[in-house]
Amino acid sequence: MSSVESNEIEKIARTEALFREVTERIAETADRFEATETNFVCECADPNCTHRVDATLEEYERVRDDGDTFLLVPGHEDERVEAVIKHSDDHAVVEKQHPVARKLVLELDPRTA
Repeated sequence: MSSVESNEIEKIARTEALFREVTERIAETADRFEATETNFVCECADPNCTHRVDATLEEYERVRDDGDTFLLVPGHEDERVEAVIKHSDDHAVVEKQHPVARKLVLELDPRTA
């Protein structure tokens, strides 16, 4: 893999990890207000994505059980680094398949820090 490809994969992983940080704060706020569902940000690789994902806090917690899974709007997955492991009308759950991306998102997982 060239350094350009490696840099692009790292950028994708860092973008998704940043969106994951945002959804973590959204989940904490929803939990504080005793909500059962909320509107999360899409955790895709597009830094300009403004789409929202409706999910229950329980669904979100299942996604967060693994540090290499992310909550996305269906169709926002990037097949270079991830695979859809669950799909519904409202959201998709993806798992990092690319070793560089997987390693980085696990390192950046706020729940293991």
